[in-house]
Amino acid sequence: MPIKDEYYVFSNDYSKVNFVVNMNDTRRLGILRDQAILTNIPASFECKSLRTFKPIAAAFDISASIKLLFDMDYAQPLAELDLYKNSLVPAKIIDKDYLYLHCYNIINILDDEVGFDFEKLNSIALENRLVFRPSFESIIVFFHQSVIDAIVAIKTPSYAKPVKVSDWTIESEFS
Repeated sequence: MPIKDEYYVFSNDYSKVNFVVNMNDTRRLGILRDQAILTNIPASFECKSLRTFKPIAAAFDISASIKLLFDMDYAQPLAELDLYKNSLVPAKIIDKDYLYLHCYNIINILDDEVGFDFEKLNSIALENRLVFRPSFESIIVFFHQSVIDAIVAIKTPSYAKPVKVSDWTIESEFS
């Protein structure tokens, strides 16, 4: 199997997602692109309705907005994976606990001519590329098939779905 077929992104299921999730934390944790976040104090997020633009209670299992949030059902498998250069940050929306996956594992596989050059991953140990950003500027995060399998083994996500990177486009994200 080509290495590019081993990677996925999470894409919101817009038939269910009628909200947007934003970080609303005064510590400015969102600007730490290439650094770990080490805190036990939950990061503050807000969930706003796309109909009323007012805050609402969060009811999703995975939110695949600019920041990735996982409900606490996924806490144990994500922690057990010990993801290289990824922080699992406690997060809260109103009174519901989540995990914010802060990925600071940046592996520059972006090529101006080719797009994503997955062959660059061949020289990197698998445990160091299970979850990564494909460039410093990227807001998307790539997940190896083994991580997707561990997540789906807990429960199949209903608000975000894993999509093979080879099938994913930015246009498809907004369709």
